[in-house]
Amino acid sequence: MIVSSLETSSPEMKPKGEERKKKTGRKVPAIFVYVVLAAGLFGIGVLSLKFGSIQLSTAEILKVLLLGQDSLSELEVPHSILVWNLRMPRLVLSMLVGACLASAGVCIQGLFRNPLVEPGFIGVSPGAALAASTWIVFSEKILTFFPAELRGKESILLQICAFAGALSVSFFLHVVSKREGGGFSLVLVLAGIAVNATVVSLLGFLSYLADDTQLRNLTFWSLGSMAVASWHKIYLLGSVLLVVTFFFPILARGLDALALGEAEAFHTGFKVRRIRNLTIVLASLLVGVSISICGNIAFVGLIVPHILRMVLGPGHKTLLPASLFGGALLLSIADLAARTVAFPSELPIGIIAAGIGGPFFLFLILQAKRREGEFR
Repeated sequence: MIVSSLETSSPEMKPKGEERKKKTGRKVPAIFVYVVLAAGLFGIGVLSLKFGSIQLSTAEILKVLLLGQDSLSELEVPHSILVWNLRMPRLVLSMLVGACLASAGVCIQGLFRNPLVEPGFIGVSPGAALAASTWIVFSEKILTFFPAELRGKESILLQICAFAGALSVSFFLHVVSKREGGGFSLVLVLAGIAVNATVVSLLGFLSYLADDTQLRNLTFWSLGSMAVASWHKIYLLGSVLLVVTFFFPILARGLDALALGEAEAFHTGFKVRRIRNLTIVLASLLVGVSISICGNIAFVGLIVPHILRMVLGPGHKTLLPASLFGGALLLSIADLAARTVAFPSELPIGIIAAGIGGPFFLFLILQAKRREGEFR
């Protein structure tokens, strides 16, 4: 079994200087990491607004952002529409989705005490995608007595179904984990594989039942895309993320305590069951709402927390907020690549995330095994 590096953290430790660096495992000051991530977000934001079907200069972008449409010339109005109605919503949505998925990855890794777990790998994201797809297909076929605005992919009930799907899988895996003594285990991995296989099978069944329009929606859900970005969806996802970040201080202390082991956390005064349930609900909320909006995007919750943990150490007080910036940066880069690499066509962002995440995950496994001496 791969031993988690989270076991080195402790909420009670307050060392200073070099001693603090050794105890926390932090190689780089947190403020430096935040500045680099913020600078990266600003840079990728400019590039995202600049490149696309029509290339805009930096001066044109600044003019559109700083001036209202009434102050623009007739030739500049289409640039304003392009920026504010298409590129800016897409950029902001990709940042929010990346922040949500990376934060959920940190929470789930802390809950199972292993940095190699992520929502897509153990079936949480596919569970949300399956619930959302089920709602799309059956709400139009069965719930015909519902008002039209409460059916299909534009309904708020879609987000609730996706959240319920992610929550169900998370609780199921948590029960499996507890039966195996808590934390990460081979049974948990196999349970995640079983959930993924079941979801693929059920999605295939839904594809068989779906009509042409629903089939296109299901394909979108399986590959992921930011082309559906709108300010309404941004407000919805932004509100969810804002609510979850309010609980970050509680999650940080709780996950640090769980890293020591549930018995140790309990004896130090933490309410372990409450921490576990809160972590599952909040992580499922982040994953469910994100997946319901932009489809299934895997590996963001694995790559970002792992890289940040290497430079910041395992403490969740810095890891959770840093994951917001890191996830936002990674997915905004992936979305820019999706729009420009195969221009004029657009690649599904899920393909790019999986293309990066698959080899990275293999690298992590080989690296962990080398540390244990199995490849020497």
